Amino acid sequence: MPAFLIVAIFGAVLSGISLAIFAPYVTLRKISYMGEALSHIAFAGIAIAIVTGMNLNLSAMIFVSAVALGISWLARHQKLQEANTITIFLSLSMALGIILISLSKSYSFDLASYLFGNVLLIHYSEVWALAGLALINIIYVSFFYKELFYLSYNPEMAKVFRIRTGTVDKIFYVLLAANIVLNLKSAGIILVTAQLILPAVIAFNLVHRLHHALIVSVIAAIISALAGFGLSYLLNLPTGATIVMCQALLYALSFIFKRSL
Repeated sequence: MPAFLIVAIFGAVLSGISLAIFAPYVTLRKISYMGEALSHIAFAGIAIAIVTGMNLNLSAMIFVSAVALGISWLARHQKLQEANTITIFLSLSMALGIILISLSKSYSFDLASYLFGNVLLIHYSEVWALAGLALINIIYVSFFYKELFYLSYNPEMAKVFRIRTGTVDKIFYVLLAANIVLNLKSAGIILVTAQLILPAVIAFNLVHRLHHALIVSVIAAIISALAGFGLSYLLNLPTGATIVMCQALLYALSFIFKRSL
């Protein structure tokens, strides 16, 4: 097997793992639209990098993290509905990105790559970055499991027990932004959005405890990544879209097992 295919397989699997770790929390907190919005908001960060000559990932990560924290702050302190706030930032970011891209005459932006990604173009350094990010996610979830549990199920009860969740919540949004940005090149918006939702709903169809859901979510992501990559290679299909279809199939199968549990 060619070396670039081995690198791509590792990239697809690590991409699935890093996002699947956050998927149960995104689902429980009912902020799946946040993940989709942040992946679109990254467009403005990429446009800023193109105009200024900054690193694409760094620029997008800083911009998306700032927007995510801004949305969280406005929702908590200004009593603005989070969905409305996200829609405002999404519209402004996309508009800003389009304007900046149009000003950069020397750069041809590949919108298809941004939407669908191309895991076959992933580099060794990006695989190591995804591996490091997955490790950071595991450490974060393990260390702040209690705080994340209350944030996901009953944030008001956390105040009663004087469990400080503010800093943990801020780190959550920053890491969510980092996961989205680092996975955009290999996965694209469509697969990133799917991997922040489907592994979790598959898991919650099969198990009820959060720590079990985290494990099942990661397993579902790994299975769909390997199966999707294999099918795309054999049938000459787009890898990201094939992985999404495999996740959708696992989701459908989870209903069958749900009834038998």
